Amino acid sequence: MKKENKKKLIKTKALILAGGKGTRLWPLSRENYPKQFVEFKDGFSLFQLTIKRLLCYFAGRDIFVISHKNYKFTINNQIELIDELSKKIKRALIANVIFEPEPKNTLPAILLSMKYMEEHTPVNKTDVIYVFPSDHIIEPVTSFIKCLNKAKAVAGNGNIVVFGVTPSSPQEGYGYICGDDKISGGTRINRFVEKPSFKKAQTLIEKGALWNAGIFCVSKQVLEEELKKYQPTLYKQYNTNYEQMRKHFNEIQSDSIDYAIMQKTKRAAVVRFDVRWSDLGSWDSIVDFHAKGKENFAIGKAEFVDSKDCFVYAKDKFVCLLGLKDVLVIDTADSLLLIKKGCSGQVKNLVSLINKKGRGHTKDSLTVYRPWGYYTVFYEHKGYKVKEIGVYPQKSLSLQKHKYRSEHWNVVEGEAVVLVDGKEKKVKKNESVFVPKNTKHRVYNPGKKIAKIIEVQIGSYLGEDDIVRYTKY
Repeated sequence: MKKENKKKLIKTKALILAGGKGTRLWPLSRENYPKQFVEFKDGFSLFQLTIKRLLCYFAGRDIFVISHKNYKFTINNQIELIDELSKKIKRALIANVIFEPEPKNTLPAILLSMKYMEEHTPVNKTDVIYVFPSDHIIEPVTSFIKCLNKAKAVAGNGNIVVFGVTPSSPQEGYGYICGDDKISGGTRINRFVEKPSFKKAQTLIEKGALWNAGIFCVSKQVLEEELKKYQPTLYKQYNTNYEQMRKHFNEIQSDSIDYAIMQKTKRAAVVRFDVRWSDLGSWDSIVDFHAKGKENFAIGKAEFVDSKDCFVYAKDKFVCLLGLKDVLVIDTADSLLLIKKGCSGQVKNLVSLINKKGRGHTKDSLTVYRPWGYYTVFYEHKGYKVKEIGVYPQKSLSLQKHKYRSEHWNVVEGEAVVLVDGKEKKVKKNESVFVPKNTKHRVYNPGKKIAKIIEVQIGSYLGEDDIVRYTKY
């Protein structure tokens, strides 16, 4: 009876890692708007789906997010746009978002987050912390919760737990977990193998190896003990307060928890992850998730004629494939990517090549996100530009004016309250407003859904820096 009570006292916290750039999913994923924030399923991004999934197990106040400061507004807005969450839960989640000064890989990010937890919420040495990537698909939730409970019990016995997925096929891009000795609730890990060759992966699977899902579960005390043992320099940098660690974050060596701790510790254990799982780390994994067992598959409108094992992602364009085999087509507003099936792991190298040539296509898409919403450039020519502007509920643009351009606004979804030259007007769907140049103006969305406006700019200069702001957002 005493043992049961002790188990109930173990508290849990969740940390979501949301700072990755997702270069292998270019051109859908961009540096300033990576894959975890792109709409993926049922109108939600992978990041939003991660939050919804975790709220089935953790209280909102016990879920933390760490990311890069460049994604601050995106993260806050994505939390706000999960309609089924209460205002209280949204406030708790937003309050628990941590921004690392610069990317330093997973271990420094986890440690900085633990320091933040110490100072912003009650946290004990025995509390179990789960670390989740923000870009995974995990189904169903009921099986996910069972796995979390198993991992908590194993972590409570002094282990660092990773989740192992039964491989469906040899994959060169995954990490593999090898273990033999059974322990209560799991298996002791004796070896990690990172991204083996196809042949080596095949051999590992035959010997019972599992894919490493990249999810960790460990008590605060055990992680600190292993950090002190295997990374004494980093432990000294960690053994301070949050502000000091953040201030000197640039001095910390970049390292992953896999290499710095997991491949050295004797306390690593694996719990079998009995769920449908995908890390969606490449276009091949996207195809495998959506189209496994199907001859051809499309997200968007496509026709396949005398074509086999092809995939099309093209939401805004009709794509036809004739006489092709093993071809992936990914179309976005400003970029088109064609890949032979099985080669999507090389997209990362392609992105590096594009960057070296000075093209901006890997940085920003034609959709740019702001604290108040987003805008998408539809068309630009000398003297005029056409945009779609989306204003989130209860958000407003700054009070501003433009020196070189006038603007025509036509509301196509929702409603907006516009202020032009001191006069306020409510504008509904299919109504329009004209804003002359050098005129103060702003837009506010009083509704509960996104207000969408088609904006036509006309002027001698149409750059985004032609703006004079009188108030903030």
